[in-house]
Amino acid sequence: MIVESYCLNPQTGDILWKSPDFNTYTGIFNTNVYSPEQKMFYTKVNSTIVAWDFSNPTKPPSVAWTTYIRGGGITGIGITYGDGKIFTGSFQNMQYALDAKTGNIIWSTPTKGPMIFTGAYSNGLYFKGGSDDNTMYAFNATNGNIVWRYRPDTDGYFTTGCAVAYGLVYEMNKDGYLYAFDMYTGEVVWKYKGPNDTLMWPGMPSVADGKLYMTTGQTAQYNAESGISEFSCINAYTGKKIWSLNIEALPPRESVAIAYGTLYLIPGDVTTAVDTISGNEYTTVNQIWAMQNTGEQNNIPPTVSDWPQWRADATHSSTAEIGPKNLTVEWRFSTKGAVSSSPSIADGVLYVGSQDKNIYALNAYTGDLLWKFATNSPVESSPAVANGKVYTGGDDGYVYCLNAKTGKLLWKTFVNGDLPFTFGNLVLKSSPAVVDEVVYVGSLDNYLYALNGNTGDIKWQTKAKGPIESSPAVADGAVYFTAEEPNAGALYKLDAATGEIMWKYEIPYRISFGGGTQMLGSPSVAEGLVFASSNWGDYYCIETSSGNMLWHFSNPTATEFIVSSPIYVKDGTVLLIDKFDLACVDVSNGWTKWTTYTGDELYVSPSYADGKVYMATSQRHILIFDAANAGAKIANVTLPSSTWSSPTIANGKLYIGCNDWNIYCFKEDTPEPLTTQTPPPNRPAIISSETIFGVIITAIIILATIAIIFKIYSHNKK
Repeated sequence: MIVESYCLNPQTGDILWKSPDFNTYTGIFNTNVYSPEQKMFYTKVNSTIVAWDFSNPTKPPSVAWTTYIRGGGITGIGITYGDGKIFTGSFQNMQYALDAKTGNIIWSTPTKGPMIFTGAYSNGLYFKGGSDDNTMYAFNATNGNIVWRYRPDTDGYFTTGCAVAYGLVYEMNKDGYLYAFDMYTGEVVWKYKGPNDTLMWPGMPSVADGKLYMTTGQTAQYNAESGISEFSCINAYTGKKIWSLNIEALPPRESVAIAYGTLYLIPGDVTTAVDTISGNEYTTVNQIWAMQNTGEQNNIPPTVSDWPQWRADATHSSTAEIGPKNLTVEWRFSTKGAVSSSPSIADGVLYVGSQDKNIYALNAYTGDLLWKFATNSPVESSPAVANGKVYTGGDDGYVYCLNAKTGKLLWKTFVNGDLPFTFGNLVLKSSPAVVDEVVYVGSLDNYLYALNGNTGDIKWQTKAKGPIESSPAVADGAVYFTAEEPNAGALYKLDAATGEIMWKYEIPYRISFGGGTQMLGSPSVAEGLVFASSNWGDYYCIETSSGNMLWHFSNPTATEFIVSSPIYVKDGTVLLIDKFDLACVDVSNGWTKWTTYTGDELYVSPSYADGKVYMATSQRHILIFDAANAGAKIANVTLPSSTWSSPTIANGKLYIGCNDWNIYCFKEDTPEPLTTQTPPPNRPAIISSETIFGVIITAIIILATIAIIFKIYSHNKK
């Protein structure tokens, strides 16, 4: 633990060393940082950036390099570290980036005001607010090009520092607004107005668990009456205030820390009386506060449920115990490519692939990145999680096995999943199913593979007569999958232990104007039955024991690829996507019990939880239907783009990937109860002058109308 010039043992408080040269505090407003990646501590000393070598923390550090920054000053000019670079500003209207290892200046970009204070780095971008020009900047961290800038039409300025989370950049302005920008476009997603028209000294926001904490109102004002102190907790996605206190956190960098479910802060405020000797314009109450949410709801543990494989489990039940009744964004995580992979959830961690070639592990409750693993190709298939391992399909030809906690590669096996292939209308790859430490996955090379889950060795491989895009379902010692064969589609049943073909059922193709015979729909298994689809418009119910068809559901007008898996519901029904409809059929005969029209193109598999059906559409919608009420629509939310990712239901929430490059977590938002205000008893009624005037005018109009009618009547009578 480093405190100014001292290094202490954090367990005992013993002083390990004291340096006569190194000091973490180098002046007011300076923000000095340590990089564990570089094992260096970076400080700003007057007009230089100094890198201190901390490779041996048991000894006082030595100077690794020193770089002079033109326009550097005694105060301000904060330091930010990101991806091997040091970002620092200048009073010379310039933003700099330095090589963190050598101190060499990589780029310098002119700005329209001094770049003082500090910024934030994320995903190849550096964000910083310009004070004098009241402009928020986003720089390309590699070359210094300005990606976007935003200047509000207010008499304010951005200062101190910003925070980045959930694909948004948060920064407070002297104009009294807290701004949330889309980190890639600079679009203002929302802004929150504090109680005052101005802030004397804006602070820096802190973000955790989907919430934003910061001082949004200050008592002290320049040349104005006193304002109102306000420390707020803000919903990081919507900008809605959750709660506030009439205090301030000690600025300028907000004395706030969040850890162990606790918010720590030092209450204080900005004063109008500046000590010209010390530069001190802040006061505190000499206290440290620790705050927790101690409401009754915290006595109830959060709902914890998993969805560890594609369509929930190896049978493709697509069912969870509890799902949200409405959809409010709790968090979103941005990747660098579309997310058609469906998320899998295990032990509070979300796993998903992206077309940016990475597999991601995120905290399912907060959306925070835990790790990511780079493959050689876009990842469209969905991961499966079992026995502390994460398995992916062969998008780049390989099946990968990763350590679920660390993302470390355990093994990879080539299964020819990257062969050239013409897709009909969307790209999907077989997602693995895992049972008893065996990984089952289909490939475009016509084989269904069974791999040893611990070593990656091929246990067996069985060849179909065409490519396998569907995801295998496994139940009762058997594996079921469909294949696109030359003359007809095929549903296979294999012995899970040996790969022996137990039976095969041919499914006739349906030909339409779009052509194509892709067998994209994956089978699902329940109650001794396997449900499978053709390429267009047809569903089949087959006995698992014999391979005999029990019923056939067909819609001659359906001319869209079937991509979804049927869902068996324990009330004796099966849920199907029927062209633009959600259909509920009787499991005993396939007769329709009800349908509900969506009006949208439906490509991905729906999901089910406690009487509700969740469906993603190609028209950017996520819909919730009431299965107990003939499919009545319960909720609808619109995404920025379409999605080919299927809804995942876990922890009482909905998780889904989107073609807008994001992964979303939706929670159920409980509306605030309506309150009725009853006037105090025995209070005399008060009628306003406006009301009296309105009554008089109305009476005059009525009397005049009666007089005219009477006059006409008298004339006609004569």
